[in-house]
Amino acid sequence: MAVRFRKYFPQCKLIPCSGRPNKSYCPGDRPKRSNGEYKTCGTWCIEFFDDSKQWQSLTFKDIRNKTEAEKRLTLFISDRERGKLNLPKKKAVPTLAEYSEAYLESHRGAKENTLCARKRAVNVLVEYLGNYPLDKITAFVIEKYRIDRKEKDQVKDSTINDDVSTLGHIFGRAIKEGILDKNLCKDIKKLKVTQSRERVLNAEEIAMLLDKLEGKCRFMVLTGLFTGMRLGEVLRLKWTDIDFAKCLITFIQSKTSKQVTVPLSSYLADELTKYKEGHTEERLFEVKEITNAVVIRHSEYFSKLFKELGINDFTYHNLRHSFASLHGDIGTGAIVTQNILGHSKVDMTLTELTQKV
Repeated sequence: MAVRFRKYFPQCKLIPCSGRPNKSYCPGDRPKRSNGEYKTCGTWCIEFFDDSKQWQSLTFKDIRNKTEAEKRLTLFISDRERGKLNLPKKKAVPTLAEYSEAYLESHRGAKENTLCARKRAVNVLVEYLGNYPLDKITAFVIEKYRIDRKEKDQVKDSTINDDVSTLGHIFGRAIKEGILDKNLCKDIKKLKVTQSRERVLNAEEIAMLLDKLEGKCRFMVLTGLFTGMRLGEVLRLKWTDIDFAKCLITFIQSKTSKQVTVPLSSYLADELTKYKEGHTEERLFEVKEITNAVVIRHSEYFSKLFKELGINDFTYHNLRHSFASLHGDIGTGAIVTQNILGHSKVDMTLTELTQKV
């Protein structure tokens, strides 16, 4: 039996210390809290072999220093000699399939897109790793999962990275509940993803769309192309969101839930005015409730429509990239375009401003 100070951070592990913060030897790059204070760097634990010869490393919330740890150790030694050593019982470790139900339940209040992405990743993880108890999912198991997903399912590296990230979220929640001690996914390097250029429309393709598209499809494409709005945002658009007098469109961004106002070009304003004559419903393009399933159905329809028109590898979302590229061509500033698109970082906008077919 012995007491040991278990260190949390890799920066501290090579430095001998007694658990008392000391400016002379504590690394300055260890994690901090939001208020600027350094996080607790470790905890005292009692380590020993139990009656079944299993190595135990136990921590207690009421042990704050080495002296208290040594006192608790003395009690342990005394209890073991008298045959009265009652170790705290560990929580039963659920399988990934069992724990995933609680994990998804905790995300019920998330946005629909986020919840759908979580469910997709969890379903695949459960398919491959569902029978594993959480503490038996090792780095080797995760690596085998990545290989199987790539070779058997032939999915993109970015999708595999998303799956492992979701597994990391599951581990993180299990740690907070005292089920696990470590999040193995933090040590797993992400697969390298090559950033490909997004498909954007050229002048000839834009002219062809304006010439061939009719009805609701034409006006939905025009709205996406000349405002940069996402498909879900276009489907939710109401006539009351459009100020024809000031040439402005106001809507709630689907990703950030922020209200955004973007300029309405005179061309699009004229086109929508014509469209309004025969469409007096509250929403411009869809009367049904806008769910993720409705957005996906429209997305698949437009992808098929563009392909039939000879515009391959193009989706409705690519209209947003085309919008950004057009602004790059006419010299619109990156900050202005960033505000219109609602990007959190200007780097994202700069990438889209330079997109070409």
